[in-house]
Amino acid sequence: MVTLQLPPSVVPLPGHDRSAPEESRARYSQLAAAHGRTGVAPFVANPDLEVVDLLGGAAASGYARVRRWAVVPGDVIAPAGAEDAALAEYLDVLSARRLRPAFVAVGDPDAYRARGFDVSEIADEAVIDLPTFGLSGSKRANLRHSTTSARRAGLTVLPYAPWQNSQIEEISHQWLRTKRGGEMGFTLSRHDDIAAQLSDRTADLWVIVDDRGVVHAWCTWRPYLNGRARVVDVMRRRIDAPNPAMDCLLVTVLENYRDAGLLRASLASVPRDHGATADRFYPSRSLRAYKEKFRPQWETRWLAVPAARQRPFALAAIGTAYCPGGLRRAMFRNK
Repeated sequence: MVTLQLPPSVVPLPGHDRSAPEESRARYSQLAAAHGRTGVAPFVANPDLEVVDLLGGAAASGYARVRRWAVVPGDVIAPAGAEDAALAEYLDVLSARRLRPAFVAVGDPDAYRARGFDVSEIADEAVIDLPTFGLSGSKRANLRHSTTSARRAGLTVLPYAPWQNSQIEEISHQWLRTKRGGEMGFTLSRHDDIAAQLSDRTADLWVIVDDRGVVHAWCTWRPYLNGRARVVDVMRRRIDAPNPAMDCLLVTVLENYRDAGLLRASLASVPRDHGATADRFYPSRSLRAYKEKFRPQWETRWLAVPAARQRPFALAAIGTAYCPGGLRRAMFRNK
């Protein structure tokens, strides 16, 4: 079994300049790791967000300000039993700032319905029960074949090490050139966020290498559920990586988390299908098809806004939160 925690000798990716704001981000990441209940929770510490301390610092939530909207990732992060009080305080803060809340991908719709919010299904989170995860049988046969093929080809999954920095950056740049509109944010980290996360030990970074030490793909995972769960965050692969490389990387990480006694792993949320035009902004159809290979449990995630008539405006604000460069820019491929 591969060691889960990065050893003390591991150095973060270059370019990390620790500052007071990043120290705060680390605290919010640790709060999410302790009290977050879904895979959206760790993103309360996203640098794009303005974070609000609640209950004297025992709880928190954050938002991306888009015009008069406060676009909030998931539920308020609070200790068990204190969620309602934290949400009430947070709504008071947003009201005092004259912001309309749009809670994106919440796991508990009833808390918002009880306050008169309009609640609608917006996404599904792909969750894997780790104690029962395995490749035997027919339901994950494709994963078994691709993972076996990758291992026979000499590909090995390892925790990140400093000598891989230049390759990790190279792969990220390659990946970006195949996409539209730059790197998304909000409930996704960017490449430049990873250095701070590694330094603060609020993310695990894994790579898959061949027998020459060439990194073919890498991914990061963030903790939640009192450290007993992980959610995949950044995923990158070389353009010419062997086809089974990413399958093998994810499967091996899941096996290691399972063997270390973790309970859940999230392959993150996939938005509901809103047609071909929406799919150009975010490829939800292909993402859902890929994650389905792992046979996860699909858990509904909800959008909560103050009134149904505001939903179209909230959705536009959410799109802007994910694409800080603008929705029009998101239509064009990167150079």
